[in-house]
Amino acid sequence: MVVLFAAKLTEPTSTTEAVSEIVTRLDADLWVLHVAPPVPASAFTSVDPMTGLGDLASYALYDPQLQDELEKAEATAFDDFLKRRFKGTVHASLKTGYPAAMILEDAKEHGVDLIIVGKRHHTRIERFLMGDVAREVVE
Repeated sequence: MVVLFAAKLTEPTSTTEAVSEIVTRLDADLWVLHVAPPVPASAFTSVDPMTGLGDLASYALYDPQLQDELEKAEATAFDDFLKRRFKGTVHASLKTGYPAAMILEDAKEHGVDLIIVGKRHHTRIERFLMGDVAREVVE
């Protein structure tokens, strides 16, 4: 059996302990997936190189060094999370993109039998504005 745990890296310790217990009871392989957010818009700045004025230029400058730094920081945070929270063998998967789609892609890729996704209680307006990854995965 293969279990996939989609981690945001902000889960309480009790959650990761519960995941570990489920995996142990099922004698399953554990994949922990963290979906990093796409590079923020601040990595792309509209700056006129002649005047130095921002948001007036009709083109954007892309900073690959900033993207590399963000990716390294996310990978380091994920590695630290895995070391602190899990004992034993854990397969790690770090992806960038839309969380629900990446979770389903990873599950298919690794032949997952059970997906564990954290659920937060959002108000209706929060669900409308931000969506709900757990609900989207189930659907």
